[in-house]
Amino acid sequence: MTTQQPSLPDLSPAQILPDASEAVAEHALHRDTAPGSPHHALRPEQDPENIPRVGAGFIATYMFAYFGLNLVMLMPALFSLAYKVQLIDPAGKDASLGLVIGLGGIIGLVLGPIAGVLSDGTRLAWGRRRPWILGGLLLATAGALVVAVVPTIPLMIAGWSICQLAVAVISAGFNPVLAERVPSAQRGKVGALGGVAASFAGVGASLIGSFLTGNILLLFMLPPVVFAIGVLLFVFVVKDTPAPAGTPRLAVADVFKSFWFNPRKHADFALVFLGKFLLQFGFSFFSTFSFYFLLDRLGFTPEQAGQSLAAAGGISLLAMMGFAVIGGFLSDRLKRRKPFIYLAVALIAAGLVTVSVAPDITLFIVGGVLLSAGTGAFTSVDLAMATDLLPEPEKAGKYMSIYYLSSGIPGALAPIIAPVIIAFGGGGNYPALFISGALLAVGTAVTTWRIRGVR
Repeated sequence: MTTQQPSLPDLSPAQILPDASEAVAEHALHRDTAPGSPHHALRPEQDPENIPRVGAGFIATYMFAYFGLNLVMLMPALFSLAYKVQLIDPAGKDASLGLVIGLGGIIGLVLGPIAGVLSDGTRLAWGRRRPWILGGLLLATAGALVVAVVPTIPLMIAGWSICQLAVAVISAGFNPVLAERVPSAQRGKVGALGGVAASFAGVGASLIGSFLTGNILLLFMLPPVVFAIGVLLFVFVVKDTPAPAGTPRLAVADVFKSFWFNPRKHADFALVFLGKFLLQFGFSFFSTFSFYFLLDRLGFTPEQAGQSLAAAGGISLLAMMGFAVIGGFLSDRLKRRKPFIYLAVALIAAGLVTVSVAPDITLFIVGGVLLSAGTGAFTSVDLAMATDLLPEPEKAGKYMSIYYLSSGIPGALAPIIAPVIIAFGGGGNYPALFISGALLAVGTAVTTWRIRGVR
């Protein structure tokens, strides 16, 4: 079952396309090593040709830390925020949840690139990345505490904004680890194992939350505590060094200028961006409000809803992974990308329509499985198609950063817009929301059809 709030891949931001582990590694590698890049100066041990192989201890630590980070992101987004919002504002919970998640998401979207650039230039004696991971942990703990204890929606927005700032700060230190500490020969394996850990966090988020509804403080504080254990292990196991002395510091304005490209000149890349944007927008409608659908349309208690989402998530995870693996293999073998996008659109649209008319949990699960299968088919070719269509391959870091926004922007805006659709006909109109998502998904098929650079 698709249960995570902002991102297409089903249960984890490790599989969220903007944060796909291997893609992040390649992005960081291009950014730090591309000729002419302001970050191209690397120490000998940071040269991709000289990175030593990592052992089981490193991999286990990486997986546990990544599990904790995803629990920090997903447990509130999938369960905790929605649960507390409906306690504070039961009558207006849809709009309130949209504001909490959406406005907080905008904070992360804006500050993420800034944190990444500042992290690249950090020259503290105890490391280039560690200060950001530890600082982000402190922010995440503070933000979670605020969200847990405050009694109003505006204060929840403030607390969740702190949490999203924390994720941006943590990501600035954590995301480059694959590129800087793992050799290319192991990068796919380690990234995939990180994705597995994150998937378990996605499945466990709703399940764990459903057992903690009697203790709001523990409901919000458990994820940062788990992550703190991972961070302590990470600090001791993973090496870190200051940024090279010659690393220039980019101006913040230059960071945002780098996100511009000419969509007329590079039409194919613009179309693949727009297609992902539309699909993500529709997907976010479901992932944000599926919890309330189970409460309002199927009459579940919050505990029943959380446990049902977790159980269904485990089933759907198998569908997502199966379609992702098989789709990726067939796409490379057949040298085709578009057919798999069309298949993904059909499955996701069918899943959303199925959920919209679901009278019980069984049909809801069927819809979720279709959604997950569709996201698997999409992720099997999505990044490959985007990289095939890069306008300037020598600037891969820039264009992949732009492409990542095709998920980040909808993840912030969709929760804010969704309550307007839900309000149609007197409120509680989740079927209209999910059907709107299906129509947006169909738009992805149109944009894909118009692409000329891939088959």
